[in-house]
Amino acid sequence: MIDEIKRDADRRMSRALEALEHDLAAIRTGRAATALVERIPVEYYGTATPLNQLASISVPEASLTSVANVPVSR
Repeated sequence: MIDEIKRDADRRMSRALEALEHDLAAIRTGRAATALVERIPVEYYGTATPLNQLASISVPEASLTSVANVPVSR
């Protein structure tokens, strides 16, 4: 029982570390980056949808991130 709990905890912690490494790899210091906001979930018709699927994200200047609404056809 204890060994099973330890294996489960080890597996979950490994996955958490992999996710953290993936997220940290997207961060660039000293410059604006679209990766910082593109995966923010936004509610769209009752469903959480990543921001990059609903808007245009760009970096027009080194210290500015722009998020523009994209028209959606119905």
